[in-house]
Amino acid sequence: MTSMFLLVSALAVQTPAAASAPDAVAEAYYLFLQSRSLEQAGNVNGAISALRKAAALLPKAAEIQSELAGLFLREGRAGEAVTAAEAALALDGKNREAHRTLGLLQAAVADLPEYTSTAASLRAQAIDHLEQALAVPMSDLQSQFTLAQLYVRTKRPEKAVGILKDFLAERPGFAEALLLMGEAAESSNKWEDAVTAWGQISVMGSKGATFRPRYAMALVKLGDYYFDLKRYREAADAFDRALSSDKSAIDAPGVTQKRDRARELAGK
Repeated sequence: MTSMFLLVSALAVQTPAAASAPDAVAEAYYLFLQSRSLEQAGNVNGAISALRKAAALLPKAAEIQSELAGLFLREGRAGEAVTAAEAALALDGKNREAHRTLGLLQAAVADLPEYTSTAASLRAQAIDHLEQALAVPMSDLQSQFTLAQLYVRTKRPEKAVGILKDFLAERPGFAEALLLMGEAAESSNKWEDAVTAWGQISVMGSKGATFRPRYAMALVKLGDYYFDLKRYREAADAFDRALSSDKSAIDAPGVTQKRDRARELAGK
């Protein structure tokens, strides 16, 4: 909030109509604050109107455009969010919120079936925007998780591991992040990190239809790892829980054979 006030104040000083600049700055700042109050109260249209009025008063203030972009993003109004974010970047190429808005939108669009032909390009652009949004270390869990997903999908899992460690430090036990960490760490041969993630998943239990298939696969991987280490009792337990979770997500006959073999070796 303070940074926005300093920014619009600086812009006003550069305005030719110096006599009216202080009034414009004060009114724009009031409208900026009012928009946030209106959004919190559920008056989205009022919040948008307030920001547009502020932007008309201070057309060179990138922070107002980026605030508008973020509001449109939260409301699912993608086209308007893109327009506002691009306007913010035209004024300030380093505007964090504008980069964040574009990065999150491009990452989401890249997953839509109708954009399959341009998905690679969209993901590359999304990575660039989110890297700039996170250039200054800060807590932004949505951007962090999205960027980690993009790194995994673009075959750069080692970069995802570092981001996911920071994410999980703030949200320990977050199932989706643990699954992604297991995948990223395994792909980059960071086995300790992978096993830590799989191990945490193994004690979480099933968490709904979406989670169950990946939960089962994570348990199979954990079982394989324990089997390779000749920790057969733990391997058999992991395989057994995988078979009790979602057999449709795994090679059930193959896992059954692994479990039985692990039990046999554990008995010896």
